[in-house]
Amino acid sequence: MNGTSFSLATFSGGPAGSFAAIVLGERAFSVAGVYPSYRDGARGKAGPLTATGDIQDMLEGWDHNFPVLQEIVAFIEDEGADSDRFADVSAPMEGLRALPPVQRPGKILNAAQNFQEHVDEMIRAGNTPGDGPKFTGDRSTSMPYLFLKASTVLAGANDDIAIPRGMERIDWEAEIACAIWKGGKRIAADRALDHIAGWMTTNDVSCRDLNMRPDRPALKSDWYGGKSHENFAPMGPVMVPKAFVSDHMNLFIRLTLNGEVKQDGNTSQFIYTPEEQIEFASNVSGVDVGDIFVCGTCGGVGMGTGTFLKVGDTMETEVEGLGKMTNRLVEDAD
Repeated sequence: MNGTSFSLATFSGGPAGSFAAIVLGERAFSVAGVYPSYRDGARGKAGPLTATGDIQDMLEGWDHNFPVLQEIVAFIEDEGADSDRFADVSAPMEGLRALPPVQRPGKILNAAQNFQEHVDEMIRAGNTPGDGPKFTGDRSTSMPYLFLKASTVLAGANDDIAIPRGMERIDWEAEIACAIWKGGKRIAADRALDHIAGWMTTNDVSCRDLNMRPDRPALKSDWYGGKSHENFAPMGPVMVPKAFVSDHMNLFIRLTLNGEVKQDGNTSQFIYTPEEQIEFASNVSGVDVGDIFVCGTCGGVGMGTGTFLKVGDTMETEVEGLGKMTNRLVEDAD
């Protein structure tokens, strides 16, 4: 079995509109375009793909589809990635628009305050209820805290993000995300990795104006108003299969704003691991194929210093080995 690393992505800008792609280096190969030649050739020992046009559909039966994708990569390499055979079914990534790799997640589950530095900065900033005990990062007295973000707010890795009208405190949160290929209930943390297909870079853009509602102080956090404005979940540009991420618990997470480093953390600093988050969620409602877990941000968000995004700003968000996103803030023209 070929062991060459590759990633998967969803692009638009090709002759056939949006398409699922295998990414090798800086070149994208349409899965639907390459697959017929692979299928009709001497290869095909792993059997047929169950889907070619949509990564989310490929997640169904990922344990079968991933080896087939590996064979397709070997076929591309045997033929030569620059071969004329692939001229009409491949293109440089730079000429394409990256869409979110997984287009139709059932649930986006985000982890709140899952790095100690972020816990501490949010307490200092007063973005926690004024009365009663505060979570200080102590695992012995707590459990994972997840909130839902609307799946309709997904954006591409290089899409613009409009600042919502009337809002002034728009913030950033660089994070790593994972996509689920196998659903289940009551999943033990030590088996949770078996349910993950791959990893992605993301940014949990947040509207701090509404996170803590001054008109409804007794209700504490407004997760919908604070998190689910349009394009507030840029993701991608690729999904890297789990097999090619040697240690998801030792990857840098970095965000720059107009070239200045604002966040520089590491997944080794998680309070609760992605596996523990999956265990927690699976004991509440279960997890489903295509669900996305966004696993928590490190210290350095704007709320910590009272620094917020404005029109014309550019964020670059990167997770080690998973790709970089570049998103510009624009005025809401709608």
